Amino acid sequence: MALININDLSFGYDGSEEDVFSHLTLGIDTTWRLALAGRNGRGKTTFLKILKGELSYSGTVTGVPETICFPLDDLTDAEDWKIRKELNLMDADPDIMWRPIETLSGGERTKLMLAHLFASEGKYPLIDEPTNHLDRQGRESVAKYLAQKDGFIMISHDRSFLDRCTDHTLVITKTGAELTASTFSVWWDNNEKLLSGQKVRNEQLKKEISGIEDAVKKNARWASKAEANKNRSKAPSKVAQNHWMRSYEAEKSRKLQSLASNLQRRNERKIEEKSSLLTNLEKEEKLKITGSTHPNKTPIELNDVTIKRDGLPIRSGINLQVRQGLKISVNGNNGCGKSTLLKYLAGKGEDEGITAEGKIYTAPGIRFSYVGQDTSSLKGTIYEIAGRRGVDKTQLSTILIKMGFTKQMLDRDVDGLSLGQKKIVMIALSLCEQADIYIWDEPLNYIDVYIRKEIERLIGDSDITMIFVEHDQAFTDNIADEILYL
Repeated sequence: MALININDLSFGYDGSEEDVFSHLTLGIDTTWRLALAGRNGRGKTTFLKILKGELSYSGTVTGVPETICFPLDDLTDAEDWKIRKELNLMDADPDIMWRPIETLSGGERTKLMLAHLFASEGKYPLIDEPTNHLDRQGRESVAKYLAQKDGFIMISHDRSFLDRCTDHTLVITKTGAELTASTFSVWWDNNEKLLSGQKVRNEQLKKEISGIEDAVKKNARWASKAEANKNRSKAPSKVAQNHWMRSYEAEKSRKLQSLASNLQRRNERKIEEKSSLLTNLEKEEKLKITGSTHPNKTPIELNDVTIKRDGLPIRSGINLQVRQGLKISVNGNNGCGKSTLLKYLAGKGEDEGITAEGKIYTAPGIRFSYVGQDTSSLKGTIYEIAGRRGVDKTQLSTILIKMGFTKQMLDRDVDGLSLGQKKIVMIALSLCEQADIYIWDEPLNYIDVYIRKEIERLIGDSDITMIFVEHDQAFTDNIADEILYL
């Protein structure tokens, strides 16, 4: 066992207004199966880079063993029998270790890299987003595999996956970091209860502050009125001629001014004290989605349909009835044709040679909003993309800010955004579109759990029609009305 000691760690990127970490102190046991969680942009990947020694920082980080990182840039030179053993533990075909890596599916590449990772003895694994190319079955087998291992740090936004294979959780928050000896969902539930109490306390404190501010304004009005009376006593009137009255008004004004000043100072101290008790909660913003309503109550029907690519059958015997208001999850193993089906339905498959035959009905005039897996179509600034897509720029920027973007990020070229931020842009564009059917293909890859939960809420609260592929089991369980198995 080794203990990683982090003491007074501070780090910020050049040109950034805020530090990613500020005076962070904690200890990490390297035998823990540690989940590293937090919102996009909070510094999870940066934290791994610091442990790898790739970034300069202030403070000290000691006790870090030699690390090995997923995804691998190059496969290791571990012994073949060790790699084969690890692949067997993941229910993967061991023969993939002999095939050219460019011929492997995303899930096969993930399993092969993990096998190399854990076959390299004496190195501490740092694992960044292993689930993005794994289907439901692949996630289950990899989670079972990782649960047998001792000692790694892993970033993932899949709540169910984390719960199955980790025993400690480090959450990077807006104000620091929280380390718990529990799964992520246990931390989340406890944090929700804590936040609920803090929100109630915050509202009470805000009311008390508002009351004090009203008292300050009232005192200021009294003082102003007294000063005005004093000034009026100097006017050339019979009252003003009276020396005693002038003295009385002046003394009254002086006492009220002094009282007002003392009250102001006391109230300002009260406001400062109560403001210091306000909790700096993670900002929660409510998103909305309002699709259009097509006159046909069942706008899509497929009966015994075969999907083809370049004339070759991909999947046969597909039966699907899409009724308005349904959220339909398309499930199946990698390579079974889920993405191909979604591209065909959304009218995005022509350039890839995707066709279909069988009994197919698509209502005329139907409007689709499509979110694919590939973000490479995003080019230029966010406002330029909005113009090309024909969506309202103000609405798009409002949604993006609610999803964690800053105003400065709206002017950047999207090439400078992370993969998670690019996926958020694609989802925000879709939310701006008035569509009859929303078709989303693995929309949650790289997106943090906070945004996932909000997307889950807004879809669940709406009456939109949606067909989607998503391997986050918690999301699918909470959203899907029906499931199409391929």
